[in-house]
Amino acid sequence: MSKFDLLVVLPPTPPERYDAAIAEAMEPYSAQDATYEQVDPNGIAWVEELRAGGVLPQGVELTWPQVAEAYNSANGYENSHSKALRVGWEGRGYWLREWNPNGQWDYYGAYRHEGPYFPYRPEAVGDSRLWLTEYPEEFASRGPLAGLTTRCDGGPLGLLDLETLRDTLGRLAAADHDAWRASNGEAPRWDWFRFTEDRDENIAKARASAVPAAALLRLDGTWVDADDWRDDCAGYWRYVNAYLDALPGRHRGAGRHLPLLSAQAGSCCSWPTPPRFVPFANPADARARMSASNHSSPSAETRPRSY
Repeated sequence: MSKFDLLVVLPPTPPERYDAAIAEAMEPYSAQDATYEQVDPNGIAWVEELRAGGVLPQGVELTWPQVAEAYNSANGYENSHSKALRVGWEGRGYWLREWNPNGQWDYYGAYRHEGPYFPYRPEAVGDSRLWLTEYPEEFASRGPLAGLTTRCDGGPLGLLDLETLRDTLGRLAAADHDAWRASNGEAPRWDWFRFTEDRDENIAKARASAVPAAALLRLDGTWVDADDWRDDCAGYWRYVNAYLDALPGRHRGAGRHLPLLSAQAGSCCSWPTPPRFVPFANPADARARMSASNHSSPSAETRPRSY
């Protein structure tokens, strides 16, 4: 399983349509579609046939994980096999209907383990066009922007404070560099680069990588993925920064209503595809879903922006 931060550029869109607009933009890159079984596997004809054939035990209440394990084992299917029976985070069995060769994600949502992605400008306080998500305190206090209350998951480009994001990552890199040199320990390694003895170079890399996420969905619908630039991370950062800086509305003035939204997406066979968008109405709901999906803390395979 992997999860990653994603930036999505939308055409001029009213805030009440952000959820729908990001769903429409993301749809061509959905990795798969699925057909769900009923909630309770007991009594389903084909499950009872497996019982009769000795594949499943008689006289016990079954769960979908038990059925999936037995069915896949009997057929020699790995969990990743296209014909395997899979189990969603809510414990319900499902089958893949099709696989999209252009697919990039199995799930996504405007809810990050590290809290909101963007700082916004002081004059944007109270602006209804900001995309605001309610986070549990323990989530909002993570990451390099912890403690900054003027944060959001997106909004019109002219309202987002990308320079504060760059400055913050630059300061963090400077602090990491100084602590490293004072300790003579192992060089720090951020997601996208390992520190060198050149303090200014480390700060510059941190600033360059602050805004670009692991993927960018452009206004024209093109998906740009950092994995395609693994041998040239600096080139990827330059590309994304230059693209965003050239968009109408990037600087305050005309066209500032062009939205830039962040999301956290991922690929994970144990997550269901529908619903496409995974909204969290409140922190309690978020905790429950995160706990159910074993996503209660960041994993080593997370690939967000580098910190």
